[in-house]
Amino acid sequence: MKKKFIFMLMAIVAIFAMPSCDDSHDLDAYFTTEYDEYEVGEVIYFENQSSHAESYYWEFDDGYFSDRANPEHYYTEPGTYTIWLTVYCDDESDDFKKVIRIYPKSINETQPESQE
Repeated sequence: MKKKFIFMLMAIVAIFAMPSCDDSHDLDAYFTTEYDEYEVGEVIYFENQSSHAESYYWEFDDGYFSDRANPEHYYTEPGTYTIWLTVYCDDESDDFKKVIRIYPKSINETQPESQE
């Protein structure tokens, strides 16, 4: 009986200690990438570091979107892109943006010369 009471008490404490959407004043959108510059076709891993979010909406500025917490994406054209992350918790939202630059694929300098 004593073990059951302790287990129930621990469960109640754990529930109240978890962040919730009721703490929406703490809702914060944020993400990182390893670099700010990539080549066309190179996979970019987005590390979501948002606080108190229940759902996510990513816009990659090239017509693609994601609702994953930590998406991956690559670009097919060189350019400057603004990535937006919007996080939601109940009726609250917060967003964060980051600009990255995509360059054309570099030519491998070690390619063999053509034989004529």
